[in-house]
Amino acid sequence: MKKSLLVIGAIAIVLASVPMFAAFEAHIINVTAHIENALKIIPPGDMTFGTVFPQEYHEKSFWVTTSDSFCETDQRRVVTIDYKIVQKPKCECDLWDPQYPELCPDGQHAPVGYDTHECPTGYTAMPSLCPYLSKTPADDIADLKPFDDQGVPAFHDPEDPANIATGTIDKDLDKTDQWTLDLAVPCFEEHCAQDWDEFVASHNPDVNPDDYIVPYELESEDFGCDLWIEVTNIYTADVPRF
Repeated sequence: MKKSLLVIGAIAIVLASVPMFAAFEAHIINVTAHIENALKIIPPGDMTFGTVFPQEYHEKSFWVTTSDSFCETDQRRVVTIDYKIVQKPKCECDLWDPQYPELCPDGQHAPVGYDTHECPTGYTAMPSLCPYLSKTPADDIADLKPFDDQGVPAFHDPEDPANIATGTIDKDLDKTDQWTLDLAVPCFEEHCAQDWDEFVASHNPDVNPDDYIVPYELESEDFGCDLWIEVTNIYTADVPRF
């Protein structure tokens, strides 16, 4: 009986001492990262043309540049960014009322889902302004090859992958891209001026003007389009783009 008790006691001592050895020494590796967008858009937010009329032409500008962290002088790991300007439907809340904004949890307007390309629940895509918007890189001595940006004229098919504007930002040689956003206002069916064909051709001679006439029932509607500036590649100093 005594021997049995001693054995059980020894086992108990060993088991009880295991946690003490396991916690006797510890090492901590601190893992942190500062995550920030590579690009910055100026001005940020909405761009509104207001009330416009058929066959008017309007211009606005925006700038694509580097984020503050990307352009820090001691940051030399990444140096070049490729990006594209993608057009997507603009969604409007079906119950929008300025007196009752709580009816629209995301506000009057909301973007489509990144993966689904569909409007959130309770929102509907507005008539599209995208085909009538150009994205033209402004003349800039810095935007010579290989940093030339590719624009898209007004009157184009926004669903065609060929009609996507692209640009490149380089930390040392081309830190800012200026883009001109032109709106060539369409006309309504059976109400187009005689020079409608010439108006379209002056902006894009390679398309059929009839394809860009808006149905008359959309008169007085609000049109919209969201521009998404998406980074497609980031190049490091060890593996340059050029």
